[in-house]
Amino acid sequence: MNREYIRDNMNRIMAGDHMVLLYDEANNEENIYELVSYIISRINKNEKCYYIAGDIDTNFLKKELSTFIDLEKYLNNGQLSILEKEDAYSKDGKFDPNKMIELIKSLTDEALVQGYNAFAITGEISWLLEYNDGFEMIMHYEYLLNKEIFTNYPVSAICRYNINKFSSLMIKNIIEVHPIIIYKGEIHENPFYFDVISIDNLDIDEYQVRSMLSAIQKYSLDKSRFIDELKNKEEKYHELQLSVLKNMVVTLTGLLEIHDEYTKDHSQNVANYSKLIAQAMNLSLSDISKVYYSGLVHDIGKAIIPKEILNKNGKLTDEEYTIVKKHPTYAYQALVQNNELSEISKIVLQHHERWDGFGYPNGLKEQEITIEARIIAIADSFDAMTSNRPYRKAFTKEQAINEIFDKLGLQFDPTIGKIAIEKVFKYI
Repeated sequence: MNREYIRDNMNRIMAGDHMVLLYDEANNEENIYELVSYIISRINKNEKCYYIAGDIDTNFLKKELSTFIDLEKYLNNGQLSILEKEDAYSKDGKFDPNKMIELIKSLTDEALVQGYNAFAITGEISWLLEYNDGFEMIMHYEYLLNKEIFTNYPVSAICRYNINKFSSLMIKNIIEVHPIIIYKGEIHENPFYFDVISIDNLDIDEYQVRSMLSAIQKYSLDKSRFIDELKNKEEKYHELQLSVLKNMVVTLTGLLEIHDEYTKDHSQNVANYSKLIAQAMNLSLSDISKVYYSGLVHDIGKAIIPKEILNKNGKLTDEEYTIVKKHPTYAYQALVQNNELSEISKIVLQHHERWDGFGYPNGLKEQEITIEARIIAIADSFDAMTSNRPYRKAFTKEQAINEIFDKLGLQFDPTIGKIAIEKVFKYI
């Protein structure tokens, strides 16, 4: 955990920022320090702060806070309040999203009258899943926060969610309503955040695609607040670019894994195999990096494909297969809009093209396909064959190698395929 990174980036948080902290272990050191840094940064900016208890150990949090600030001083003067959920969310016995929104408005007004610059709040409402309509209340509350609070009041917030308590679809919905994601010690501007809208008479799928493309278009290195502006020497800046690019790519692939459980580790495997093949071909370091990052994001377009199609236990219909074949185009449309990812967008677009010209989406053949895409096509097929799928068991390594060998000159570039078999796959 890089404490300096967390501390510096929490200092860049501003009133109006709506964040989500996603975690799978409540009392990880990184979770505690992220919240401690958030609270301290708000106090230092003369903001009034509410911490509402949840799964994370409140006593542990207080102990950590006490090592950095005079905790009792701020508790006594009212700049910091640490509350149990019953005292904040459910005074009347049950959580009411509308009443909570009104409470935040009144607390903000009160803070401003008291001379504070803004109001900051962090709380966890995972416990609402105990109610039959709990998730609906959560999403309504998040919608109201975006619609009524962050656009009109000087408020920042970290909503905390234990992802072990939610289905993958629930987590996907939660991600989509938060402009900033905090996950595993990293802070990310969220490329999949969807603006608040009225859903009456709206094609949700079409809206989500347009919103995703629009958000990623705005998501670039030079606009991000979460960059160390002091690292301006050429060598360090290049390293920083690579680090940011990797974090961005990991975020995108992580979101895909939430959407499609069968892609778990697949993107990383494809990236690793592709890198090994590129190294065996003696490509330049720049080309090897492009191959690796393209492998990591090659399937992000599947985040827009319905989950029931991706995980269908049986043969796809022609209509379903047509939908699946759109995923390289979806990925390209998203990646090409971003300065840091546009270079690999063409590679991702072409990773299902075939050497014989019978691939998709554009029916390219042989040298018309980028060399990086030809590498990824082989790595992708090898990992897909050697992994369990809903409709079949995994092939053995030998079976997969034989399948690739049989398709050299048809599906795969024969030269690259032989190198992959002889110098990589035989030794995995």
